[in-house]
Amino acid sequence: MVTQPRCLIMMTMMQHFTASYERVKFSSLQYHVGIWLLILCTGFGGSTVKAEWQHGLRLAQDTPPNQQDQTESPTPEEAHNPADQQSPDGERRQVGTGSEAPQTSAVEQEDAVLAGIQTHLGNVSVPDLGALGQAFGTSVKKQDEASSESSAVELIELGDLDGDGVSEVAVKLQITEASRQDTEGQASPPSSRGLYLLSWDGTRWKASRLAASAENLQFKVVRLGKSTGRGIAVVNVMGEEVVPYPAIFQLREHEAALLWDSRGGDDRYTGLAQGQIEFRDDAKLNQTDMIVSGRADPGLLEFERGGQRGFREKCVYHWDGQAYVPSQTEYAGGPDYTLYRFIAALHLHDFRTAYTLIDPGKFLGTDAPSLEKLRKVVEETWPEFLDDQVFQAREAKAGSLDALAFELPEKHYIYRPTLSDDGRFLLTGLERNVEMPGTGSAGNSP
Repeated sequence: MVTQPRCLIMMTMMQHFTASYERVKFSSLQYHVGIWLLILCTGFGGSTVKAEWQHGLRLAQDTPPNQQDQTESPTPEEAHNPADQQSPDGERRQVGTGSEAPQTSAVEQEDAVLAGIQTHLGNVSVPDLGALGQAFGTSVKKQDEASSESSAVELIELGDLDGDGVSEVAVKLQITEASRQDTEGQASPPSSRGLYLLSWDGTRWKASRLAASAENLQFKVVRLGKSTGRGIAVVNVMGEEVVPYPAIFQLREHEAALLWDSRGGDDRYTGLAQGQIEFRDDAKLNQTDMIVSGRADPGLLEFERGGQRGFREKCVYHWDGQAYVPSQTEYAGGPDYTLYRFIAALHLHDFRTAYTLIDPGKFLGTDAPSLEKLRKVVEETWPEFLDDQVFQAREAKAGSLDALAFELPEKHYIYRPTLSDDGRFLLTGLERNVEMPGTGSAGNSP
């Protein structure tokens, strides 16, 4: 007599999940969220059922149930219209008309995933991290524990951010976005992770989004001073140049609220290529400093993207109550840094600084070098350095004649500097040639 009610309850629960997932079908992309959800079925003597949360976040490739048993035959209009025809595998497709089926936006996709998490959290009625971990078929990790790239879902304890005695938890959710071709095995779909925040509000767990799905997300709890308290820093590393962009969130009403986004029009933050971000506590300021390092982008001397040349920059940012602002910048010494400083100094007509970057006797070729002689040589030999010019560094093998060469393309000028090898990287010479592209001809410039 008890079998029928239990089955009805199980069917009702599964239909509830199916209905939620069916809302997020879309035609050109699919999201596979590989989570083993542990559905806690009260009233079943503690029995559990595992279900893979993939059904609702897929392509709408299946035929609706009310049409599965119907025999389809083309109407006269379909016979004359190549669009909306049935493919050999039984799937109906739009071809030849240029029209495409409507696609679900990225925001709607993210909202659907968030709704799925929140629905599942309804099975956890206690503020216990162990029960929370069991609900997702895993355990809650500490922040300093190693991340597992193979896990479809990770729960990370963040500590008690709002002082209610219950720790907040971050959820890293593996999401695979794939096209129809990817599902046919022709390409491996890119894998990304979404980042969500779970917080106990006194009666239930609430879920909110920290970051949209991305391939490289990092996060850390940071101190933002007495007035702000603690927050969550989320860093999204983007593009082939590996540029990190941070954002800061605060817990409000048990949900993540954005305080500052480096991509939100704040030009005080500079994203550096080949970069990384480190957060370090400053006991004197009672806050966490943000330290950004990477390849500098000086502007007057351009370096090839992905190339080996250039110099490193490190900038320390302090939290000012509203944003992270630059406080101190350092540059790593080296040949390219000397070249940049020399070009920048001459651009500003700062001959005194330029003079400190040369070995005066060797560079000027005289036993009586002086600041005035440097000025005269530059004005007569390299006047382009005093104008608004942007130079480009050449990529070449170390040890070759062009290892430190740079050029001014519009005038076909090629500059080959020599620098001291004593660790100070002082300019000892600078030769300029004219090289016409495609001719192989070269000669000393006038």
